[in-house]
Amino acid sequence: MTSEQRKKEIIKFVSESEYRTLKEITNQFKISINTARRDINELAEQNLLQKFYGGVKAIEKKQSSKYTARMNKKSQEKWRIAKYAAGLIQDNDILFIDAGTTTSGIIDFIDKSFHLTFVTNNIHVMSKVMEVENWDMIVVGSKLKHSSHSLIDVHDWDYLHTLNLNKSFIATTGLTIHSGATNPDHGDAVIKSTMIKQSQESYLLLDSTKFDQTSLSTFAQITDFKRIITDENVPKPYKDYCKEYDITLDIV
Repeated sequence: MTSEQRKKEIIKFVSESEYRTLKEITNQFKISINTARRDINELAEQNLLQKFYGGVKAIEKKQSSKYTARMNKKSQEKWRIAKYAAGLIQDNDILFIDAGTTTSGIIDFIDKSFHLTFVTNNIHVMSKVMEVENWDMIVVGSKLKHSSHSLIDVHDWDYLHTLNLNKSFIATTGLTIHSGATNPDHGDAVIKSTMIKQSQESYLLLDSTKFDQTSLSTFAQITDFKRIITDENVPKPYKDYCKEYDITLDIV
C-alpha cells in the first residue's frame, strides 16, 4: 500500500467512528507511531481530518458550496501542486497569487521567515498574509465574487500597471493548445492577464482535469508561462508543446 492509498484508508477508517486514537491507527495499518503522526499531520493540513490530543476525528460535513466542491475535487493533486509552487518562492519576492482552489493552497507552505509582498485578489490568501508580520499585501479588486472566493472589479488599473512583480501564480478553468488558458468570467480574466504582463515569471497551476477544457475568455497563451505545474496525467500533445517551446513542465 502506497502512502497516498494508506491516507485514503485512514480517512475512511476515522469516518467509520466518532474518533480514532493514534494507537488504533497504528494497529489498524501496521505502521509506526511516527508514520501515523506524519500521515495525520498531512491530512489535517489539507483539512481532511481534525486532530486532537492523542487522536483524530472526521471533519463535520456541511452543505458544500460550489467552491468547496471544487476544492475537494482532485484535492490530493492540488495539495501537491500548491506545495511545489510554494517551493519556488524566495525571500524578498514580490508575487501575485491568483484566485483558485489550487493557488489558495500555496500560502500554507511558504517559509514564514521570508520577507514578502503579496499582490492578490484571493480572500484565503489575504486572511493568511495578515497573520505574518513580515508579509506585506496589496489587495486587487473591490467586489466579492462568491463562487471563487475572490475580489473582482478593479478601479485603479493605472496603479496595477505600475507594479513590478517577480512571480505570478495563476489558476485556470481550462487549457488548450489552440485557445490557451481560459476563464468564464471576463473580470477574472483581465486581472490574470494584467498580472502576467507585470511579472518577470508566470507559473500556471492546474490539475490534469483542466487539459483540453475551454471557457469564454482567453487570458494567456501557453507560451506566456515559464512553468506549468500539474499532476501526472498530462496529455502527450501538451508535453510535446512544452518541449518545443522550452516551457518547463513540472509534474508533481
